Amino acid sequence: MPDITINGYVTYYEGDDFTDPWKPRQTIVIQHGFGRNSQFWRRWVPMLAGDYRVIRRDLRGHGGSGDPGPSDPWSFHGLVRDLGAFCDALHLENFHLLGESTGGMLAVGYAAKAPGHDPAGARLRSLTLCATPKTIGPAAQKLFSFGRASWQAALMEMGSEGWARELLSRPGTFPSSDPAQIEWAIKQFGRASAASLAGYSTVISTTDITPLLPRVKVPALILAPTRSAATSIEEQESIAAALPQSELVQIDGAGHEIYIDRAEDCVATLRDFLAGFQ
Repeated sequence: MPDITINGYVTYYEGDDFTDPWKPRQTIVIQHGFGRNSQFWRRWVPMLAGDYRVIRRDLRGHGGSGDPGPSDPWSFHGLVRDLGAFCDALHLENFHLLGESTGGMLAVGYAAKAPGHDPAGARLRSLTLCATPKTIGPAAQKLFSFGRASWQAALMEMGSEGWARELLSRPGTFPSSDPAQIEWAIKQFGRASAASLAGYSTVISTTDITPLLPRVKVPALILAPTRSAATSIEEQESIAAALPQSELVQIDGAGHEIYIDRAEDCVATLRDFLAGFQ
């Protein structure tokens, strides 16, 4: 699949479009969360790509995307800038943005750009947040440290695959008991370097999107997991309350990654939400 060079590194993405070519189409951009990549969303494509152009982007340092390294240090501003540059490079207009988990934090950062100050604000039609926290707070950081001095220390000591193997053994994280699927997910985590994950983890544990939420002027859908180890229903409700236009739907999955084990429920909810934009 194609890749493009933005802000000094290669961004890999998947694009699927099986819409009727003689009809107008809408685009959905999907931004994955920490350690994952575009391949985790393969199951969504057959359910959406007949009616929407579906674009799945790998975050810097994840999956097939590069990491510019010390020349462009990890920062929330930089990651939001990357997302905007990606949308600019594909000349996206009137599109819908879906951010999963910490990818939703970046999506909020992008959506919070005010129309009139940045063209991104005028191009975005809607925002969907799937299991998105406001920040990765001390409790989650302690969980992700796995007995080490810090989350970052655990990543560097254990490596991407070792860290993922420990994570996916914990309740409320990966919603599968299939050993083959779990091993596949661990290998996908391993496509991100430990240094990239350490950089990203520092950003999302020192950023709180709360002040940005009231600045999001597009309609927003909240897909809220009921059993996540990373975000509570109360936090999801507070996010919905802070957004000027929002709809919250609880998804009763096995853990945080409801887009995997409750893919059909999530997609059906998303399609109902997007139907209002035809």
